[in-house]
Amino acid sequence: MGAPIPQSGLSATEAKRRLDAFGPNELGASPLRSGLEELRKIVLDPMGLMLLGLAALYKILGDRSDSVILLVAWVPVTAVDVILELRASSALKALRAHLSPLAKVLRGGQVREVAIREIVPGDILVFEEGQTLPADGRIVEAAHLTVGEAALTGESVPVEKEEGREFWSGTVILSGRGLGLVEKTGKQTRFGHIAGLLKSTAVPSSPLKKTVDRLVKRILIVALALAVVLLAIELLRTGQIVTSLIAALTFAMSAVPEEFPLVFTLYLSLGAWRLAKKRVLVKSLPSVEALGSADVLCTDKTGTLTEGRFQLTEIRPAVSGGEDTLAAAALMACEPRPVDSMEVAIFERLAGSLAALEGWSLVWDYPFETQGKHMTHVWRDARSGLNRTVMKGAVEGVLEHCDTSAHERAAIQRIVEEYAAQGSRLLGVALGEGTANGDRAHDERNLRWVGVLVFSDPIRGSALRAIGQCQAAGIEIKMLTGDHPLTAHYVADQVGIKHSHDRLFTGTDLQKMGAAERRKAYLEGAIFSRVLPEQKYEMIRLLQEAGRVVAMVGDGINDAPALRLSDIGISMGREATDVARSAAHLVLLESDFSGIVAAMLEGRRILSNLMRSFSYLIAFHVPVVLLSLIPPFLGWIPLLMPVHIIALELVVHPISAFTFENLLDSESKRERNPWRPLLSGALVSAGALILFRHLLEVASPETARSAALSAVLFGNIGFVANEVLPHPNRRFWITAAALLAVVGIVALKPFAALHLAPLALGQWVLALLVGATALLPRWSFLHFR
Repeated sequence: MGAPIPQSGLSATEAKRRLDAFGPNELGASPLRSGLEELRKIVLDPMGLMLLGLAALYKILGDRSDSVILLVAWVPVTAVDVILELRASSALKALRAHLSPLAKVLRGGQVREVAIREIVPGDILVFEEGQTLPADGRIVEAAHLTVGEAALTGESVPVEKEEGREFWSGTVILSGRGLGLVEKTGKQTRFGHIAGLLKSTAVPSSPLKKTVDRLVKRILIVALALAVVLLAIELLRTGQIVTSLIAALTFAMSAVPEEFPLVFTLYLSLGAWRLAKKRVLVKSLPSVEALGSADVLCTDKTGTLTEGRFQLTEIRPAVSGGEDTLAAAALMACEPRPVDSMEVAIFERLAGSLAALEGWSLVWDYPFETQGKHMTHVWRDARSGLNRTVMKGAVEGVLEHCDTSAHERAAIQRIVEEYAAQGSRLLGVALGEGTANGDRAHDERNLRWVGVLVFSDPIRGSALRAIGQCQAAGIEIKMLTGDHPLTAHYVADQVGIKHSHDRLFTGTDLQKMGAAERRKAYLEGAIFSRVLPEQKYEMIRLLQEAGRVVAMVGDGINDAPALRLSDIGISMGREATDVARSAAHLVLLESDFSGIVAAMLEGRRILSNLMRSFSYLIAFHVPVVLLSLIPPFLGWIPLLMPVHIIALELVVHPISAFTFENLLDSESKRERNPWRPLLSGALVSAGALILFRHLLEVASPETARSAALSAVLFGNIGFVANEVLPHPNRRFWITAAALLAVVGIVALKPFAALHLAPLALGQWVLALLVGATALLPRWSFLHFR
């Protein structure tokens, strides 16, 4: 490593030099490997392989023109897929750039936030509770530091760390504070050797993705079976192996539903990219799907519904104490260099009392205790050797450790309820003097109550409107807070959360209930105060068992299990711990409830548009499949030939990817009838087959084929209209105009290579009337909405 690193950390120039020398602190696949994987997907695309196979068969038949057309067509058909894949991929790359996490390091003597990928050997990390360590190294300063190393060792027991001990990437700071000298980064870390490739925007399976994949596989199996049957029938009828293979492959091309997974990935990728532009970062694509389905939102209060901008407005000392005693105890109960917003407010208000800390040094730092919701410090006076224990936290939790009479507790409770009913946040403070031995249970016994700190935390201006939007969209709000029940009730009233006054629950209430009663409370309650992490976890589990799709907001280490369990875990603001961000599916860069609601409504819009595109694709595939399958089964001449399937594929891909992707209105509250696209497609199919058969008797095969294909193209306008009306947008009119232009080419002056002929006016009108049947399920007496 060379010369020792100064405690001021690296200079910006030296950090840049080392970044160039050691490379970024990240794990990733090689560009060559990624490129080869993309090439493999293109070469092995089923549609492309069938096109090449058909080109070879036409060559064998001696039909050189059709063979060349199919070979040439392989380029645009493949190119459309590649373009759509690249569009999704570029959205994901932009999302990854937004998702770059940060860590605090000493640079040039100052604490700076830098992207984790820019951390280099020689950097000095500033440890914070809840932080996931981004590199390997050794500890150079530690104060009551404990680390969770389960990610590497599987051991869930916290490990105490002292100066000189090693730390590893991927482990978590559980308590305490300290500094660490980075020695290894990226693939050189212990985590890098065993973790393999990490992808921050990986695409795990989701309910809708599983459904799409299952649907595609089943359709492929059925299509393959029908293609084999069709091959056998054609062989028996004609005895020509090559022409029979062409008929079977043409049908198989029409039946391959390759657009479904493509559109799924594209829509969710672009949705995640748009959310990132709004400073809402989606860590995995299925989270966008979950956003669109969520019907319950479990949210905290502080920093979400309120501004989290605390101001210490009043101090109420105990009768037996005084303001000076309460002020000194409050300061000692804070971290020496506070970062928590409430502790910062205490230091700002009581700055004049800091002299009381002179001569005292912090001996033991007991972290926040989730059961009693309090924390404790033990200080020692260097002059007298006297120990002083100070505790601050929830009033009930602090009182449990105080030697107070029933009369005193009743008086304190009256004060608490008075301020809590006004929406104030309260902290109780207690003091003990005498012996302390480092045993928390011993040091926290028989403390003396010294008073209450009263804080104000303004309601967010945007919260009222956001809550209204959420509830109007049918999303139920449940507020989970560590505050007093009356404070929670006050805030719920101020922001308009719907609740019944007799359905307010505390963590203590829930502990006393039986399983059935507790389940009912979770389902029916709207406000939960003083709840424990395990109660949050249980609430989400029971809501999910009841069929609810749950979004959960959290920012602390103890929120991680509930965030991970929820359908959509949301980490709020820059104050969220790394553990919470790691467990969450969604990261909001701003602590604002309106951002959550905007994300959920955007998710609903994305999901609604995705369902529109799927509905269109179903309607489209029905006539393409039937028109490829039925004529050969009935012994007619082929209606759709490979070149027509190609033309239709070049139509359907842009429509499904472009027309519905950014519609603004949402059908999330409207029941979608799954039979409507099937019925629309069946009506167009029946009409096109009747028209084709009729014209075969009175005109040429090319004219009959041209009329049937025109009817299908007109029907496509109807399929699109079914999904966008009654709110047509600019994209719909562009799509309709493009389809009309294609119909014009097919019906008026078709290319000879397409095996089509121009249509007379009457034939064109018949094709238009057949295509219009696509609209009947929407506007007819059937009322298929």
